[in-house]
Formats: sequence, C-alpha cells, structure tokens
Amino acid sequence: MSPWADWRWADWRWTVRRKISGLVLILLLLACHLAFDGPLSRLRESTYDFYQFLAPRQATSNPVVIVSIDDPSLNAHGRWPWNRGLLADLVDGITQSGASVVGLALVLPEADTSPEGIAGDKRLAAALAKNRTALAVSLGNEATVSEAEPKAGWSIVGQVPNTLPGFTGLTGSLAEFSNAAVGLGVIRTLPDPDGVLRHVPLLWIRNTAQGVQLWPSFSLELLRLYAGQDGYIARMNAAGFDALRMAGAIVPLEPEGGIRLWETVTDTPRLSASTILSGHGDPRLRNAIAIVELSAVGLTQYLPTPTHPTRPGADIHADAIAQMLAGRYLAEPTHARMLERLWFLLSAVVFIGLSGVLAGRVVVGALALTLLAVTPFVFGALEYSLQGALYDPLQPALATIMVAGFEGYVLYRRSEQRRSTLTRQFSQYLSPSVVQRLASSDTEAILSGEKREITILLSDIRGFTTMSEQLDSQEIAKVVNHFLGIATDEILKRDGTIDKFMGDAVLAFWNAPLDQPDHRERALDAGLALIERVKREDAAFTADGHRSIEIGVAIETGICSVGNFGSERRFDYTAIGSPVNRAARLESTTKKLGIPLVLGPGFAAGASMPVVQAGAFELQGFKGEVPVFTVPEMQTAPQGMSREAESQRGEQSGAPAGVVGSPPSVQMAPPDVAPGTRSTR
Repeated sequence: MSPWADWRWADWRWTVRRKISGLVLILLLLACHLAFDGPLSRLRESTYDFYQFLAPRQATSNPVVIVSIDDPSLNAHGRWPWNRGLLADLVDGITQSGASVVGLALVLPEADTSPEGIAGDKRLAAALAKNRTALAVSLGNEATVSEAEPKAGWSIVGQVPNTLPGFTGLTGSLAEFSNAAVGLGVIRTLPDPDGVLRHVPLLWIRNTAQGVQLWPSFSLELLRLYAGQDGYIARMNAAGFDALRMAGAIVPLEPEGGIRLWETVTDTPRLSASTILSGHGDPRLRNAIAIVELSAVGLTQYLPTPTHPTRPGADIHADAIAQMLAGRYLAEPTHARMLERLWFLLSAVVFIGLSGVLAGRVVVGALALTLLAVTPFVFGALEYSLQGALYDPLQPALATIMVAGFEGYVLYRRSEQRRSTLTRQFSQYLSPSVVQRLASSDTEAILSGEKREITILLSDIRGFTTMSEQLDSQEIAKVVNHFLGIATDEILKRDGTIDKFMGDAVLAFWNAPLDQPDHRERALDAGLALIERVKREDAAFTADGHRSIEIGVAIETGICSVGNFGSERRFDYTAIGSPVNRAARLESTTKKLGIPLVLGPGFAAGASMPVVQAGAFELQGFKGEVPVFTVPEMQTAPQGMSREAESQRGEQSGAPAGVVGSPPSVQMAPPDVAPGTRSTR
C-alpha cells in the first residue's frame, strides 16, 4: 500500500469514526428527549407561549361582560363584605339591564347573623332564585364547607378509567344560596409548575363516600345556562377525558378534562358595579353573560398567563367561554413528539452526511444549518396559525445545532491535526511564510501526488570525495554543515522547498507545494545567491582553519510528480521525474565547463531572462546530446582555469577554443519528459 493510500485509509477510518460518533450523539439526544420529556416540557411550553405572544387568537363575538366590584363601588357603598341585600340589588339590576345569565364568581359560605344580615341573605336568595344565576364553588382536599350537589346532569360515553384523580373537599356558599341558584361551577385554577396558567379545567372530579361526582367549571356552567341546556355528555377513554358535547357543539378535551387557554388581544368589556347600583343600566348587558367579580385592590387574585403577567380570574373565564363559542382550540397532536424526533433525526443525519462536503464551505454550511433549524419553526408557526396544532420546533432545532456544533468541533480538531502534521513535515524544508500558507490551503490536494511543472536546483561541493579522504570526521561535518546552512538560508529566503540533503549536496524545487508563477526566477536567484555567498564567506571560513570550498549549481525545469512518496513505514514529500534526473546529471557538467552554474534545456525554453548555451553533453540515461545553458555573466572562464578546460568548453559548445556560448538568448521548445525514478548521487 502506498503512503498516500495509507493516509487515505486512515482518513477514511477517521471519517467513519466521526460519523459513528455523530450517530451516537443523535441517539443519546433522542434518549434524553424520551427520558426527560417531563422536565423539558417547560421549554416546550415557553415556545407555545411565544406563539401566542407573536400571533394571539383573533377575537370573535363574545357575550361576556364583567361587572366589577371595584374601588369606586366600595367608595360609594362601603367596604367589603357588603350586606347580601346589596348583592341582591346588583343581581336584579344586571338582569333588568337585559343580561341572560348572571354568574357570581364569589363564594359566600358564612351567614350574616345580624338583623340586617339575615334580611340581606333572604333578599339575595330570592334574587338568585328569580333570575338565571350561577354561583361558584371550589374543590380541594380540605374539610367540606357547605355541602352542595352539581346542578347539571351528566352522561358518560366510552371507557371510564379505573382511577380518576380528584378532590375530596368542597367549599361552597350557604345552602340557601346554592339551592336558589340554577347553576354551580368550580372556579379553582391549576397553574403549571412555573406559575403560569396555560390550561383551564372544564371538568372536575370529586370523590365522595357516595361515589364520584363530576363538576363543571364556572365558565362551562355559565355557557350551559346561556345555551339553555340541562346537562352534559362527556366522552372518555383509557387515558381520561376525550371530548365534551353540549348544545350540539363538540369541545375537545385534554385527558385531565380541560382546554389550553388561547388568549386574544381584545379585553373583555367591563363596567363598575356602582353604575348598576346607581340605577343606570348598560346596553352591553343585553343578552350577555354577566360575571360579577371582586376586583378592588387587595381583594382579588391575579394570575400570570402566556401573554399577560397578571390577569384576573374573570378574564380567564371569559376567554374560555369565547373559545368554546368560537370552536377554536389549541392542542398538541398525539403524534407531535414522534414528528419532532423524526425531524431531528433526519436533519441531524443529513447534516452529518454532508458535513465533510460542507467543511470547506463555511457560508454554504451555515445556510444549510439555518435551513434545517428554521424549517421546524416555519412548520410549527403555520400549524399553529391554521390548525391550532402545537409542535415544538425549539428542541429539535437546538438538538440539530448541537449535532452541528459537535461536527464542527470534530472537523476543526481534524483540521488542526492536519495543519500540525503539515507544519511538522514541512517546517524543516520550507520558509515559515510558505508553511503558514500551506497550512491554510487544501491539504488533501497537497499531500496527494500531483503532476506539475517545477524548477529543480541541485548543488554540491566540488571535489568533496577527495576532500573527505583527507579530513577527519569532525572537519568534514563542519564543511558540510557550513555549505548546507548557506544553501538552506538562500533557498528558504526565496520560498523554495528543500527536498533532500544528500551528503554534501542539496536538492530543492519551486512551484510546489504552492503555486509560484515566477518559479524559474526564484530558483535562478537562489542559485546565483548561493554561489556568491559561498565565495564571499570563504575567506572567513578558511581563516578559521577550514578548507576552501567551491560549489556547482544545476537548475532545470519540467513536469514532475510531486507528493508523498516512500514506504508504509516512512515517506517524504518529494519530486520524481525526468527533470530531476537531468538536473542531477547536469550538475556534473559544471566541472567540465569550469563554471559554477548550468541551466537545463527545460529551464532555458521558458526563461524570462537571457541565457546562453555553454555546451552540449551526452548524459547518462538520456539519448543524444543535451544542450547545457548558463547566464551571460557565467560565460567567462574562472581565473586559473586550464587551457584544456577552455578548449573542451569550446569544442562541446560548437565554438572555437576560447570562444564560449551562442547568441545572448536562446528560445527552445520544451523537451518531452516522462516521470522516472530520481537517481541519487
């Protein structure tokens, strides 16, 4: 298996592990959603509240009018509690104003034993009996006060559960009041654990020694009297209540026997009790359901609802009546949880499947995540507005974002690992600026093998073999390190890639791993700088007692295979191809020509600077003579060069002895080259 195949295999295994980890996270989130459905309900309810905040229920015709015993009423007729005769006058005044039903949202459990109180109680009982009225009762588990029986009859359809949660105690008004009224309804409310009232019970259960009693809510009892019905029909199943039928209308019920409060922005009409008691009627009371409430400061109870921080109880009864008359209800479909989990599962799996593709496309990935997260909100909003169906988009969206965050973190860590690998692999061979650019580029394309045009530079110390036989190991190391240090510095200054150190030689190339359009110029500049610096520093080097050194530099350009090559145990980023081999052969011609720099035909064919032909040689592994070039400033033979060397240069260049080169610049077609195996020296 090739090193790159091994890399790809490791990368594939990492991808599989990442996807498996993502799927495990999905399953874990689904398990948490199942296990903590109760605790998560508060988050779900907050989402439903937000629906109502953004788009409350459209107001419809509502016959309810609230008559408030408010501060002006107490100022005009004395502090609370009033004489019951005053309440009797209020009930009579409301009925005379045309109200169809009068409901007193009051519990009057104690008798007034004063002479005026006894008379007032009798007057109130008479007013309740002659008008169509309803009184309030409250259920609890405390001792029963003023026993009473439901006024309405009940018919039960369906399966009655074996056990029904209920209350044992009842608090009602005096028996003479309860007997006189034609309706009795429960006014107790049951807020959610966070204190917000979201559900309005319509049916209540009381467990007595004689059996189970079904009690209607105060709002339901008022609606029964308004519709002129004598009783109710309730449908039940194994889970509890299912629906209620009254006056031909079906009211869907929650298993506990209630409906979800769906508020409007329209306030229920209100008028002060003092207005009625002063003898002034109000046209709004004609054919109305009048609810008498105690709303004076300090005497009434306010409850938080989804859209109001404080609402009096009478308003909640009014909204419940309006919902039943309009036939508009909010409810969670039985399949809501399953649909929410299914959407999360599909969206998370899709995102995990596409995360590898989206990793390098941040904007596209963000848009995809936004689409997956926003879609359930759009669906939920439409279902709420059109059907009154409640789906929770927040939890599946948050879970999808959590999965996306996990995927993003894992991909980020993988990217950092790749950057670290590239930095470690190339920091010894590339300049810091190139390493930084390389770390932020497409690492897969860089690490894989690719064919591209590169310019190769090969340089070594002349006569090193003879020198090494004459020097000890420490001196050899100093000479080699001196040269390789200069070569490394000059190559990296021009953003070259150092391929190998081969004894006293260095091999480098340009235009890989990153594109460098001026790779010829960079390589030539590095070669000239290397020759000049070795010559410049030679005096100081020899002054320290070291041997003088001379170098040869060969530069060639061509198409090579560049990438990670080697064995399964070790591989390096290197270049393979005929131009590399040719550069190695060309470097030996510097000795024959007596010049420090030679250029290959591939370099000369595309050179942007003047080059001259210095000769032509038969090179091992290449057919025919290969032309050798140099730059004009290298044409003159170095001082001390033998006449035989000069003659050889002239003969091999096709010029008379002592005459070097050809015209100042040469343009040649690129030679045909094929990838091969690089020859080491």
